[in-house]
Amino acid sequence: MLAAALLAAAIGMIVYGWWSGRSIAASVARAVRGQSRDRRRATLGWAAGITAMYGATTLAALALLGRLDALFDLPPELAAAARTLGIAPLSAIGIRDVGWAIAGGFLGGAILVALTVWRRRRAIDLGYRSPAIAASRAEAGAALVLAAAAGFGEEVFFRLAVPLLVASVFGSGVAGCAVGWALFTIAHRYQGWRAMAAVGLVGLVLAWLYLATGSLWLVVLLHTIVDANALVIRPWLERAFARRSA
Repeated sequence: MLAAALLAAAIGMIVYGWWSGRSIAASVARAVRGQSRDRRRATLGWAAGITAMYGATTLAALALLGRLDALFDLPPELAAAARTLGIAPLSAIGIRDVGWAIAGGFLGGAILVALTVWRRRRAIDLGYRSPAIAASRAEAGAALVLAAAAGFGEEVFFRLAVPLLVASVFGSGVAGCAVGWALFTIAHRYQGWRAMAAVGLVGLVLAWLYLATGSLWLVVLLHTIVDANALVIRPWLERAFARRSA
């Protein structure tokens, strides 16, 4: 009964926030920002909002269920889902190889950004540009805090809490992972359909990596790096090469 109530609350929170535009994260962000027009304060407000909406609610739910250990050990329900999906545990060498592949992807993306900006003398149009993108070194710190908040909050909520609650209620870890992935994608609807497709793909990779390694903190780190790249590193490259090509 408790798990069902928590699941209904989690799904309702996402659906209502998406439908009304009045999510917990947005409310906290507005409260922190107040009347200030300072971009760093606004970005930190969103970091606080995401932490409250996803991170704090997850910790509360796990505590109520007596499952705080799931933050450090892959829950049996999700381990069973990995076996059902045919996801074999990654060895240390496998994790290393995945790390090199991800690093290569980031490097390739950086080179593509540099070449594109060099030729077109403008930023790449990806369909959505976050208002929290660091436009200067002074704003980079706040953007990195936001990246870390999103990495932690969204991963513990969508990759752990929602799948665990669905599995507890319906007895299927596979269904839990699917619902978590769907809600993760829907929660980014404000970015537009093109960005949602990219978010959905990233969500699949993160879910696979979590089930293959059993390490929630590894996917938290990777999510943080992905967001830091979007908010700080790529914009810095765009500005740097735009100046050089001018």
